[in-house]
Amino acid sequence: MENAGVLIPLLGIMCGIIAIISSAYLKSQKMKLDMAQANRLSSASESEMMSEIQRLKDRVAVLERLATDGDRKLAGEIDRLRDDRRV
Repeated sequence: MENAGVLIPLLGIMCGIIAIISSAYLKSQKMKLDMAQANRLSSASESEMMSEIQRLKDRVAVLERLATDGDRKLAGEIDRLRDDRRV
């Protein structure tokens, strides 16, 4: 009976310590998940930016070709594109 009086407060203190430790562990796990999600989002947006940059480079290359080609070649290409549309 004497030991029961000591064990009850000791059990309460141990439950409090376990609650504090588990709370800190859960917070750290949540932070890890949030960081992993942020990394996935940044890599996805990075790949989107790279594809957009490549698309813009392709468009600039076409515009450069149009600006440096002679009038005949440009007119011939436009006519060819018009003919392709009709078919």
